[in-house]
Amino acid sequence: MQIPSIVLKALGIKPIPLFMLSSWIKAAAKCGFNVQPLFKEAGITIDLIRLEDARVSPLQLISVLEQCVAMSPHKHFPVVLGDTFAFESLPEFETLLTTSPTLRQALDVAEMAKRMVLPWAQFDIREEGELAYVAISFEIPVIDVENLGLPLHYVTEALLACIRKFGRSLQGSSDGFVSVSIKRPPPPYAEQLQQFFEVPVNFNQPIDALVFESRILDLPLEGAFPALHEQAHFLAEQRLGKEARRQGVAAEIEEIIALKPGLLALGVEDMAERLNLHPRTLQRRLKDEGDGYLHLQARMRHRLACDWLRKGDMSIDDISARLGFSDRRAFTAAFKRWEGCTPSNWRDQQGRF
Repeated sequence: MQIPSIVLKALGIKPIPLFMLSSWIKAAAKCGFNVQPLFKEAGITIDLIRLEDARVSPLQLISVLEQCVAMSPHKHFPVVLGDTFAFESLPEFETLLTTSPTLRQALDVAEMAKRMVLPWAQFDIREEGELAYVAISFEIPVIDVENLGLPLHYVTEALLACIRKFGRSLQGSSDGFVSVSIKRPPPPYAEQLQQFFEVPVNFNQPIDALVFESRILDLPLEGAFPALHEQAHFLAEQRLGKEARRQGVAAEIEEIIALKPGLLALGVEDMAERLNLHPRTLQRRLKDEGDGYLHLQARMRHRLACDWLRKGDMSIDDISARLGFSDRRAFTAAFKRWEGCTPSNWRDQQGRF
């Protein structure tokens, strides 16, 4: 399915690097077919010499994913792909992950890595008593993907398999893994999911998530290596900044603010200085990208507000202050424009999964 670039831009869906190429090839081989003709049919051009510069529409990949499922009736391709994924072209993320001191911090690494591999995916850790959930959702622009008829649930299944793989590898066992929660009704391949995850897979659930004992989140991991972890974190942030610059100045600013939310308070002149640009040059580039600095700041306030409310570890007053609102009433008014309800009501809705 070819989707015009103008449609992708309207949906806010940007091209992503093709760092998962080897994983697709290996997963297809495990399932008994060659993925190359599917890439060619989807219009995805592969040039290994310039692989780091290669960009592909996420929607193209989802379309190829659907075809791969049809090509492998005896194995469910999304979970094979997730289980095969490796950071072969992103060594700093591989090191950052494998040297994590705990699973909780490894999930923070996963949140960083998804910005490179699948930036519109969202990972959340939700804890309820003795159980914890790694929930998968998608940011606002990708909701429209479902309206285009693309199988977003395959992406969810691949992500669940990938997170499970790394969790088992880092921990060295399946200790504490309880079940899998799936929002969809049982699909025809439900038994294949059950066989792959080796724990109960429950359908018609409120969220898509891995469910495990919360006690394992903070257990020390044998691979912890603080010095290497710190170095890898620095290199990973450099990689993220480089990728943001490739996507345009708006994406670069968003990445800067996402890493250091305090910079949200910078005016256009100070942000331009940080980027080594003249303020008029920054404003012109944003205009060329169909954006504006005030609009970008509002968008990031909305994004950060939702992230912090969802995580639930900050009060609404603290969130309001960190976002630069004069008081809680001003924040509430802005949030109601964004989401149609108050921050507290929105947080309660997330708490109910």
